[in-house]
Amino acid sequence: MEYKIEPIGAEFSNKAISQLGNHFTAHANAGYKLHSVFQAQQAGCLSIGSPTITYFAIYVKE
Repeated sequence: MEYKIEPIGAEFSNKAISQLGNHFTAHANAGYKLHSVFQAQQAGCLSIGSPTITYFAIYVKE
């Protein structure tokens, strides 16, 4: 089993939601299934600045 994790952001416009759907479809066409999404705090650039809240998508390929 192979896992892939990527940040997908935290705020979505209507256009961004459509693009995210297309992104998930592209992963599905590559053989990945969306496993889950979780929220986490991501450090700022070079650990300087305020951390941000984002969502991470986990995909699995069997």
